[in-house]
Amino acid sequence: MKRSSLLSLLLATGALALAGCGGDGSGTSTGGSNAGRAASSGPKTTADGGIEIAMKGIAYSPQTVSVRVGQRITWVNEDDVLHDVASTSGDEFKSELYPKGESYSWTPTEPGRISYVCTIHPGMEGTLDVTG
Repeated sequence: MKRSSLLSLLLATGALALAGCGGDGSGTSTGGSNAGRAASSGPKTTADGGIEIAMKGIAYSPQTVSVRVGQRITWVNEDDVLHDVASTSGDEFKSELYPKGESYSWTPTEPGRISYVCTIHPGMEGTLDVTG
């Protein structure tokens, strides 16, 4: 009985720690609704020809995306914790931290492979393959 109580306590503590991850930053981002987002393995295409990448489950989805120079990319936070997006190679960009329901958009200006991360969640990584 003691063993199961200890396990329950450890699981609850871990869940609280994960939920609290994100800091208290006040990001500058654009609000956005994700209602009606279809589940798929590829990015959602927006009305203006851009793409959306979901931030969900402490991961980018999809993790690797092919885009064109000049094509707008929007990262939408679907998690209950704060996220940001920052390039680690290639064309440079960096958002502020932003909460669930908000988004950050950026448009590549040159071809190449761009790696990016969430700076507060180790292992939350993505890649853009930008073509001319």
